[in-house]
Amino acid sequence: MVRKWFLIVLILGTAGPASGGGIDNKQNFSSAYAGSLSRNAATDGADAAAYNPAGLMQLKNGTYLEVDILPFTFDYDHEFNGETQTASTNLIAPMAFGVHKLDKWALWGAFTINGGGGETEYDNGNIITQTVGNLINADKFSKAGLLPGGTLSQSYAYAESYDYTFTTGVSYDLHPMVSVAAGVRYVRTDKEVDLHITYSGSYILSKYDQEADGFGGVIGIDIHPSDKLNIGIRYESQVNLDWDTETDGSNQLGLILLKAFGREDGQSYARDLPAVLALGFEWKILPKLTLKPSFSLYFEKDADWDTQNYAVDGNSFDLALALQYDVNAAWSLTAGYLYIDVDMKPENFGIIEQMSPPLDCHAFAVGARYRMTEKITLTLGLSGYFYEDATAPAALLTRGRPEVTYGKTLYQGGIGIQYRF
Repeated sequence: MVRKWFLIVLILGTAGPASGGGIDNKQNFSSAYAGSLSRNAATDGADAAAYNPAGLMQLKNGTYLEVDILPFTFDYDHEFNGETQTASTNLIAPMAFGVHKLDKWALWGAFTINGGGGETEYDNGNIITQTVGNLINADKFSKAGLLPGGTLSQSYAYAESYDYTFTTGVSYDLHPMVSVAAGVRYVRTDKEVDLHITYSGSYILSKYDQEADGFGGVIGIDIHPSDKLNIGIRYESQVNLDWDTETDGSNQLGLILLKAFGREDGQSYARDLPAVLALGFEWKILPKLTLKPSFSLYFEKDADWDTQNYAVDGNSFDLALALQYDVNAAWSLTAGYLYIDVDMKPENFGIIEQMSPPLDCHAFAVGARYRMTEKITLTLGLSGYFYEDATAPAALLTRGRPEVTYGKTLYQGGIGIQYRF
C-alpha cells in the first residue's frame, strides 16, 4: 500500500489552467469561447473547426484564417497543517484555425491545446513535497539512506505540460438542412517535472521529462431545420497516450528514489486523452437575441490511466448557457455561464490532479464581436472560473499525506482576429 501510494506521489504530472472541460480535456480554444463558454453549435467563425466542424458549411465561400491569443491568470491553493501554499501563474496560449469553404465542401484545420495547457510552480512546496517528507520521516525509505527524525526544508514543486493538438478534416453538405464533417487528430504531449526537497541536509532532486503522442478522429453533424434553429453534434475519439520517461535531470538520491518506485529511463505509463461527446443548440428567440446552450461529456471511465484507473468514479461533464445580442450589423455582445461537474473524489487525486486539482466549477463570461470590414472580424472575451473547494482526509494508513483542502480560481481573456480572403 505504501509503495503504491508513494509511486503516485513521485509520478509528477501535468499542470496548467484547467477550464471548460473534464479532468484532462480542455475546451477553451478561442476568444469566442472565452466570451460565451458555449460554442458547440457555432457556425459564425473559423473556430467552429474545433467546436462544430460540420457547421462550417454555413460560412460564406472563401478562405478563413483566425488567430486567438488567450492570456490566463490563476491561483492554486493547498491548505494543510494550518498553512496555505499557493501557485500563482500568468501565461499566454495561442490557438489558430483555418477554413477553405467552397459551395458544398469545406477543408479545415485547427491548432489547439486540448490538455495540460501551462505550468504550475510552488516556490515553497505543496502537499506533494509535504507528503514525501512525512513518508521519509515515517521510516519508509531508510534503504535509500533517508532516515526518520529529520526536518524538511527548501521544498519546491514545478510541472509544465502541453498537449499540442493538430486537427484537420473535411465538411460536406448532405442536404440543405444537414451537413457532416470528419477529421483526423494528432496529439503531441510534453511534460517537464521538477521536485526539490532538502531533508536534514540531504538534497533530493527528482526531475524528469515525459513525452507521448497519438492519433484520434473527429466526426460531426450539423442540423439547421430553419433560420432560427441550429443543432451541432461532435464526437472526438479517445487518443491513446503512453508517456515515455527520462530521468537524466535527477541527482543520485533522486534517481535512487525514482528507481525504487518504478520510475526509470525508458519506462512508460498510460494516460489517454478521453473521448468527448458534445451537443449544442443555437435558437434565435428574438430577431436580435440568440440562446446558445451546450453540453459536453468526457468518457474518462473508458480511458486507460494506468495506476489511477480506480480513481475515477464517473464521467465528467459540463453544461453551458450563453446569450448573444446583435446590436447592429457590426457589433454582437455575448454573456455566458458554465457548470463543470467532475466525478473524482479529492482523496483519489494522484499527482496530476494534486498539481492542478479537478474541481466542480461555476464560470461566467462576457464578450464582444466586431465585424470591422467584410473581411476582418475582431473577437474579445473574458471569463472567470470559480471552483468549489474540496477536502481530502489524511491518508492515515501511510502516515503520509495530511488532510488537505484544494482550491483555485482562474481568469481567462481572449483576443481573436479572423480574416476572410
